[in-house]
Amino acid sequence: MLNEKLQAIDVTRADSRQKILCRPPVLTSYAAGWQRLNLEYHVQPAYESPEHYATHYTIVIRLRNLPRIERWLDECYKSENSLQGDIALIPPYAIHRAITTQESEFIALTLDSDSVSNIAYESVNPDTVEIIPHFSKSDPLIYQIGLALKAALQADGLSSRLYAESMATALSAHLLLHYSAPKHIIYEYRGGLPKYKLQRVIEYIIDHLSEDLLLRAMAQEVGMSQYHFARLFKQSTGLSPYQYVIQCRIERAKMLLLKSKLKISEISSLVGFGDQSQFTRHFKRLLGVTPKEIRKK
Repeated sequence: MLNEKLQAIDVTRADSRQKILCRPPVLTSYAAGWQRLNLEYHVQPAYESPEHYATHYTIVIRLRNLPRIERWLDECYKSENSLQGDIALIPPYAIHRAITTQESEFIALTLDSDSVSNIAYESVNPDTVEIIPHFSKSDPLIYQIGLALKAALQADGLSSRLYAESMATALSAHLLLHYSAPKHIIYEYRGGLPKYKLQRVIEYIIDHLSEDLLLRAMAQEVGMSQYHFARLFKQSTGLSPYQYVIQCRIERAKMLLLKSKLKISEISSLVGFGDQSQFTRHFKRLLGVTPKEIRKK
């Protein structure tokens, strides 16, 4: 196995991945600054990839039926009929190779291995955790997460970092629950955040609305892991941290629109939105009117 890895291509870096596929990705998250999770959206002609591996997890999400794909995962081989919504999971250092006979459309998610390890250390015995490779199989949750991440990247760009961090945490827990050998049960805390911690993190959010708020920073503010913080925060507020931050930004923007003479573009920036179109879209979704309309009223 060591000799095989020395011959295979390490595709952990983006420039190495260009050696594997015929075309560059149509869309990537690298310019958006996502840290623990990255996304590539591909439309590729028929190809035969050389043997390769990575130091992160790779999840391939099929967006179009592919009647035949030959796939090798380490020493296992399978000729697959991969359907829309199917996923294939390649853990760190697993050697992967694939051959297709027609154009394919897919999302490739790369998840930092530390994300999975951190949740394992918090919730189960990490010495017993092994995420195993999986050939194509249906996984509706990962399929929907992939579509949601792609939509968030296209709509929000740089402002999608908090959403991506939240999804990285959810994906890590999902892999531990459903793709590990043996299966694991993750211990869940109940009852929400203690009141003093909830108040502290809300104050932190309000004080940093204009900044690039990240799940990691919020969890650190109250001395918790990202996974348990996100779960308990939603139990306390009914909203995910991402949804709560968006709501706070819109509420502050509403106040500024009614009580100041700042330009809409200035208000958009002051409350932490990357661009005015993104701000307007969230504003109308939550309040039912555009910023211009509420200012006129």
